[in-house]
Amino acid sequence: MLILPGWAHAQTPELGLWTGLDLEKNISRSFSVRLNTQVRFADNISVARTYLLEPGLTYRLNKHWKVSGYYRYIRRLRWDAESRDYRYRPYSRFYANLSYDRRLGDFKLDYRFRYQNQFKDAADGNITTDKSYLRNRLKLSYKNDSRFTPFASADLFYRIGERFDQIRYKAGTDLKINKYHSIDLFMFTDQALGEQKTPRIILGAQYKLEF
Repeated sequence: MLILPGWAHAQTPELGLWTGLDLEKNISRSFSVRLNTQVRFADNISVARTYLLEPGLTYRLNKHWKVSGYYRYIRRLRWDAESRDYRYRPYSRFYANLSYDRRLGDFKLDYRFRYQNQFKDAADGNITTDKSYLRNRLKLSYKNDSRFTPFASADLFYRIGERFDQIRYKAGTDLKINKYHSIDLFMFTDQALGEQKTPRIILGAQYKLEF
C-alpha cells in the first residue's frame, strides 16, 4: 500500500537495483562504527550507475535516542560534455542523524531526522556544493518470533532554502540468518512533489554483519 502512491503517476516506471555490504562493529554499549558499500544499477538494471563507500560513527544517548554521523564517497555516472561521453564523477556527502525508537507491543516505531550536504568536483577542478537537505523518516517494523521482520517507511525530503521536493515510500523485510548475519530486502519508489519526473522502482538487497 505504501508503494502505490509512487505508481499512481506512472505508466512505465524505470527499474533499478541497489546491492551492498553493511558492516557494524560495537566498540562499547554506547559507541559503534559502521562501514557501508553499495553498487546501484539503473536503466532497468542494465548500467552500474553509482558506486559508494560510507564510513560512520553512532553514539547511543539512552534507551531511545541516538546520534550518528557519516561521510559518503560517491562515483556516479554522468554525461561529460567535453569528452562527449559518460564518465564517473566524484561526489562527497556528509550527513548527521538524530534517531528515536520505541517498542509498541509487537511493533517498533523509528523516527529519524537527517541533515545532509553533498559536494561535487566542478569542471574547473574546484569543489562546489550540490544539494543540501533536511529529511524526516518514519518507519514501522513488526517484531515477531520468525526470522523475518517486515517494515514500511516514508521519508520526506526538504531541499534547504527551496521546498519539499519528494517523498520516498519503502517496504521490505529484514531476514535474520543468525546472531551476527542478516539480509535486508526492500523495494521503494520516490514520489516527486510539485513537478513531473520519470518514476522509478528500486529493488534492494543489503547483506549485514554486526559484531
